Formats: sequence, C-alpha cells, structure tokens
Amino acid sequence: MMKRLTPAEALARAVDALVAQGFAVSARNTRGDSVYLKPGACAFALRVSNHARTPKQRKNHPDAITSLVLRDPTSEVALAEAIAVAVRNFAGERAKRERGPAGNAMSGQGSRPCDQAATAGGCSDRGAPMSDSPAEV
Repeated sequence: MMKRLTPAEALARAVDALVAQGFAVSARNTRGDSVYLKPGACAFALRVSNHARTPKQRKNHPDAITSLVLRDPTSEVALAEAIAVAVRNFAGERAKRERGPAGNAMSGQGSRPCDQAATAGGCSDRGAPMSDSPAEV
C-alpha cells in the first residue's frame, strides 16, 4: 500500500513540481500554507494552499487566477493529476485574460504579457477555463 501524503507534504511537493515546470515562488504567507507561483515575467499567479482563499487573500493577491487546494491526505498519483489540472486551468484562464474582452492581447495588470512557453496546457476538460477555481485533491 502506498503512503498517503499529508496536506503539508503535498503542498511542498506541488510547489516543487510547479517550480520544475517553470513557475517561481512570488509570495508565501507567514504560516507557509499558501504559496503563490508565477511563470517567467507573467502578471498572473497560481496559488497552492490547504484552504480556500479568504477575502484578505483575494484583496492582497488579485493576480492569483487559479488555486490548487490540498486539504486532505492524498496519493502521489492524485497529486500529480491535481497539479496537471491546476496548470491547465491556469493556462486557460491566463490566455482568456490576456486576450481581453475584444480578443486583443492584454498583459493583465500593467506588466508584460506572460511568456506563452512558460506553461503547458489549455482549457479544463469541460471546455472552459475555470477562473480562480480550486483544483482540489
């Protein structure tokens, strides 16, 4: 039987996996249970945490467009799948926001557009990107 990862272990492994995919840690709360990662010079962040975003977190990190929430013990396989879903959701939401309402390229919050090669993926399996929706394990 495979050992189940605690939420803290899963969070650390998820951050490591995202860093290996080209993301860099841009912010971390003092307790270490919420980590924000951005690919390259991207204006948007992917949040990894053990809880849903609070109003204070939404205010302090409006750049977080997707969350990976790791609340319960999980297997390595389930964690890898959740990371893949979060990256796909992030890429889809980022592309949607960069296109803007008229389909023009936008960079989000006044910085340069994201490096399109920084992350793989596209829309969620349901066909539409999920804005700030957590991929939960």
